[in-house]
Formats: sequence, structure tokens, C-alpha cells
Amino acid sequence: MSPLLDHVVLGGGQDASSVTTTDHRAGKFEAKFYDKILQEEIGGVKGHFGPINALAFNPDGKSFSSGGEDGYVRLHHFDPDYFNIKI
Repeated sequence: MSPLLDHVVLGGGQDASSVTTTDHRAGKFEAKFYDKILQEEIGGVKGHFGPINALAFNPDGKSFSSGGEDGYVRLHHFDPDYFNIKI
């Protein structure tokens, strides 16, 4: 959960049964953001080639990290527009 906004980030992707039959370049492993009050999706970030196992906001709320089964840990910095999202 974001320390600054009413947002939560969730690791998303494919059904487990599709993981082994889908080309890794076509995978849909992304982190999705939702408003935790209205429960509406507000955005997403792609980047992993395998299921996302870990997500965490930076304590300052200006970035988040994700770790996946593809062996990568990614650090994502938010654009200034992220802090002005209106639902």
C-alpha cells in the first residue's frame, strides 16, 4: 500500500496453466495499481517475463520495486503525473 496515496499495487499476470505454454515475450506479467477506496484500476507497469513474487513501495512513496521469477528485481520511479491522478 502506498504511504502517500490511497493506492495499492498488486502483481498480476496470466493464469498459472498458461505460463508454460506462452512465449515469454508475450507474457502479461505486470504490476497493477488500484484505488484502495474505490477499487478501480488506475494503471499498470509491465516489465517481468515471469510471475511477480514481491512488490513493495519505497517508504517515501515515490517509487516501488518488484521481483519476479524471471530473476530480476526492478525499481520503478513514478512520473510526477502519478501524484495528480483523479478518479
